Amino acid sequence: TYYIIKKIVNPETIYSTDIGCYTLGVLPPLSMADFLICMGSSVSSAGGFSKAQKKPIVAFIGDSTFFHSGITGLINAVTNDHDFVLVILDNGTTAMTGHQPHPGVEFGPQGKMEPKVKIEEVVRGCGVKSMAVINPLQIKKSTETIQKLLDSDSRGVKVIIAKSPCPLYERRVMGKKQKIVFEITDECDQCKDCLELACPAIFYEKAREGEERIFINETLCSGCSVCAQVCTAIKAKKKN
Repeated sequence: TYYIIKKIVNPETIYSTDIGCYTLGVLPPLSMADFLICMGSSVSSAGGFSKAQKKPIVAFIGDSTFFHSGITGLINAVTNDHDFVLVILDNGTTAMTGHQPHPGVEFGPQGKMEPKVKIEEVVRGCGVKSMAVINPLQIKKSTETIQKLLDSDSRGVKVIIAKSPCPLYERRVMGKKQKIVFEITDECDQCKDCLELACPAIFYEKAREGEERIFINETLCSGCSVCAQVCTAIKAKKKN
C-alpha cells in the first residue's frame, strides 16, 4: 500500500501515521510518516493540517486502531468538512501486539465465532461519500483505483481501505500452507527498484569479495508476488 501511494501522490504530501506495525513506514526507503502522536491521532491530525495549510495530506491507520480510536476522528473530519485522504490498512488482525481479535474479525476473545463489523459499513455510516476498497497485492489494479479516487473533484475525506491478511496470521493462526516463494534470477541488473518495496525478505548479500547482489530470503518470503509485479527478473518457484 505504501509503495502504491508513494508512486501516485504529490511529493509535497504530508503523511500522518498511527500506532501499529505500519508505523515502520517512517523508515527508509518508504519514509511515509511525518507526524505521530498516539492511537487514533492520524485522522485527527490530518484534519487539523487540512485546515492549517494547503499541502495534500494522507493519513494511515490500521484496522484495529481504527476501531479503537479512529472512528471519532473520522466523524469529526466529515462534520467539519476536512479535506484529506485516509488509508485504512486492514490486515484482519491486531498484528503488532500478538494477533488479538477486534470488532472487524470473526473470532472473538475466546476463539469463538462472533458477529463481524465491516469497516466499509462503518466508514459509510460516518458520512464518507468517496471510498475505494483495494487489494494492495494487485499493484496495477490498485493504482488505477486509487488514482481514479484521487482525481475526483469532490471535496472532503476520501477513504481507501487496503484489505490483505497479515501473512503471519494466515500461517500461524489460520494454518495456511505456502506453496511458492520468489527468487532473483540472473536477469537482475541490480537496478534496486525492488528495494523500494521495503520487503523484509529482500536485501543485499555479499556474493564475493567487493561484490554485492540482491537476494530474497526464502524463509522470510510470504509468496505475495508483489516483487514480481515490480521487476521481471524476479520469478516464482516451489517452496522447499
